[in-house]
Amino acid sequence: MKSSIITTAQAAKILGVSPRTAQLWTESGVIPNWKTPGGHRRMFEADVLAVLNRHDEIIVAPRRVLVLAPARRHANWSQAFAALDISELDFIEDPVAAAVALGATVPDVFVVEAEDLHTLPPHFLKTLRNIALLSRLQIVIATRLPAAGGAPPVDPALQFKVIQLEQDSGKMVEALVHHTHLKHLQLLPLPADLLNAPYPVGPTEAGRLRAVHRSGILDSASEEAMDNLTRIAALSLGAPIALITILSEDRQWFKAKVGLDMRDTPRSWAFCNHTVLQAGIQQFPDLGSDPRFADNPAVAGAPHFRFYAGAPITDEQGYALGSLCIIDMQPRQLDATQTEILGRLARLVTAEVNRGARPGATRR
Repeated sequence: MKSSIITTAQAAKILGVSPRTAQLWTESGVIPNWKTPGGHRRMFEADVLAVLNRHDEIIVAPRRVLVLAPARRHANWSQAFAALDISELDFIEDPVAAAVALGATVPDVFVVEAEDLHTLPPHFLKTLRNIALLSRLQIVIATRLPAAGGAPPVDPALQFKVIQLEQDSGKMVEALVHHTHLKHLQLLPLPADLLNAPYPVGPTEAGRLRAVHRSGILDSASEEAMDNLTRIAALSLGAPIALITILSEDRQWFKAKVGLDMRDTPRSWAFCNHTVLQAGIQQFPDLGSDPRFADNPAVAGAPHFRFYAGAPITDEQGYALGSLCIIDMQPRQLDATQTEILGRLARLVTAEVNRGARPGATRR
């Protein structure tokens, strides 16, 4: 006898994925389901649990990582994670700040560096495990020394993994792959036109381009929510130009724009080539004096751009599709408040990008 009938939203909560991802899984048949006379999808809870328990490629691999470690060790961890397929890597030094960051960003993997297991703050991991939002969090403790005799300082029922802290980043990479769902970075071949591109191209560019076409956002119709967010960016940051850009193989297309008439530009003109390479805000205070951009046609000639600030917008897998950016004809610098505003608006744009399927979207 089958179990309870549930909705797509309820399935998403069980699986720990977004409602959009659950919707795609039902539409593609990953989760057995049917439609009601009103057109709503329904499924049996048992079928959803069966998907949850499968150890294959259906469940999206974790790609967001937070590392709690001393600042002097951040470079070592960066080197190790450079070989793994992750979308976000953040570092933090203080356990209290780490707890706040965990609640705000909800990473997939949390790595804690400790010289000895006894140095971990009392009840730190237990507190994390009691937070429902973090129920799927994978915890890895990296330590040089095993715990001294006696009872272990942390309860093994908390389902953490312990790895040996190594100077050799290769060994740490293998330990992380063995003890988490993280995977080695698989570099796909770049399109031939990008092999000698006159702008920076990241190691995951082929995957990023797949994500752009998979999203269906390229050349899609205008959307009021994104138009409004672009307008808010221009008004709140005092910028004559604000754009939501999408980077394809050969062009920079504008999903939404304020203060600019053109619909797209050659990709070689795009300052956003730099923004999609990393998380956070990219600022170029004086484009005219920056050797990377001084010869750019939009800088050297009309309209004589002089300032750029942008934040990446990403899909659900963490691939940067483009950016929310502002441009000015005068050199300037965003202050802390303005930087926060741009970052928050970019997160809202990201949410809109991932809100629903578009006619051009593909499932690859």
